Amino acid sequence: MGTEHHIIARDALGNRSKRSGNLQCPHCKAVAEVRSSEMVTPTHRIIYYDCTNTFCGHTWRASLSYEYGLVPSAIPDPDVNLPLRIVPREQVLDALRERDPNQPDFFDQDVSDAA
Repeated sequence: MGTEHHIIARDALGNRSKRSGNLQCPHCKAVAEVRSSEMVTPTHRIIYYDCTNTFCGHTWRASLSYEYGLVPSAIPDPDVNLPLRIVPREQVLDALRERDPNQPDFFDQDVSDAA
């Protein structure tokens, strides 16, 4: 399984304007099309795929599930409780730790000093 990320472009209002990346047939690697899908729960969906290669003809069922959020919603539904990414305790404590204002920060470096 590859580690490539697929991009969904969005307009200023967050509407999807373009998709890239499709599921491939596990046998012939041709692009697959969604034949149908059914919602099992608000965070789990069953999807039925057809291979577009007529010589292959493979069809299969797959699942799409919510794992965790990366950034909380700006307009959360109070009736929905979705887990967020688990952050290690040390990372949270480091982010909350007060910084010494006299200690230079890597990102505060002046461009004229980098010579």
